[in-house]
Amino acid sequence: MAAVSVFVDDAILGRLPPICVRTGEPADVFVRSSNPVGGGLGLFWLLVLLGPPGWLGLVLLSFALPGQEQLTVQLPYSQAAWDHERRVRRVRLTLLVLAMVGFVLALLHPGPFPVLWLAVEACLFVAGSAYWAVAYLRELGVYLDASRRWVTLTRVHPDFDLAAERQEAASSRR
Repeated sequence: MAAVSVFVDDAILGRLPPICVRTGEPADVFVRSSNPVGGGLGLFWLLVLLGPPGWLGLVLLSFALPGQEQLTVQLPYSQAAWDHERRVRRVRLTLLVLAMVGFVLALLHPGPFPVLWLAVEACLFVAGSAYWAVAYLRELGVYLDASRRWVTLTRVHPDFDLAAERQEAASSRR
């Protein structure tokens, strides 16, 4: 996978090469993607390690701190690659929701096998978390630089990287 920097206006308006960012094939659709830039809770997430008092502090901080700024870009995808991305997101969400619902049901279930229910739900949670982690590590990264003029797209297909660099070189010559 590769990384490429493009002018922020080109990313926002979708003036990117019509080559899929995932597969390098011709793009069929442009997909809007909103990504957080700057700000956020940063190191405050370490409060999670303090248990319930830290969790409460994290919730209070999330309401006290201003909302995180979003950068919305339009990325070229082939229809097959976009369908695959949607399927991955759906499976990831389904596994984690099943694990959470099952955990609540296991705690409320008065049956003779509550430990078995908890074991099944723990397996679902581990599988969902692992699937989420792998999918997260493969997702495209969208980062705004400090000057706020350039957007860096990471984990893109090398063919898209090459086409974007050629487009940028051609536009800078004009």
